[in-house]
This record gives sequence, structure tokens and C-alpha cells, in this order.
Amino acid sequence: MEWIILSSILLSVCLFGLSFLAGDKQKERNDEVEQMSLQVMGDIYQVKQRLRILEEELLSASAPSVRRHSKEELVSEAYQLYQQNMSIEDIAAAMELKPDEVQQLLSGMRDEEGRL
Repeated sequence: MEWIILSSILLSVCLFGLSFLAGDKQKERNDEVEQMSLQVMGDIYQVKQRLRILEEELLSASAPSVRRHSKEELVSEAYQLYQQNMSIEDIAAAMELKPDEVQQLLSGMRDEEGRL
């Protein structure tokens, strides 16, 4: 009977000691998970910042130039430049338009007045 009590006390002391070791491993795992989650949150923040910067650059680069002129003014300006013997490409560069747009403006002038 004494052996049983003594062995159970010894077993309880061993298990008590092991519980401290297991608790430390659990704490280490929790610390690792917390550290990884903080690192992931930091990475996500950096990615969001970079994405915001790229979006701003994309919006500023792709924003069309503000056209303050009416269509009639654009047609008139294109026609005046055309009368100065400028090519379609030169007119497009001067007016910050695409060559196709200049061609449409000039063809609209031709249809309206029959001059070109």
C-alpha cells in the first residue's frame, strides 16, 4: 500500500513538472503565432500603402488632359492648324489629341463647310 501511495505521489510530481514544460511550449507557440500575425499585419499595411501609391500614379498618368474647349473651338483650332500646312500628327501633338480624333474633327469641318 505504501508503494502505491509513494508511486502515485512520485507520478504526480513528474506530471506536475511536465506540465510546466508543456506550458512553456504552449507559451512559445502562442508567442510565435502572435509575432507572425503582427508581421503579417505589417506586411499587409505595406502592401496597402504601395497599392495606394500605385493607384495614385496610375490615376495621375491616365487622367486625360482637361479639355476646356467646346467641340466647335476644337474644330476651329484644328482647321487653323491644318491651314498652316501642319500634318495630322503635328496637329494632334499640338492639341494633345490622338491623330484619329484630329481626323474626325477635320472630317466634321469638311462635312459642315465643304472646305477640305
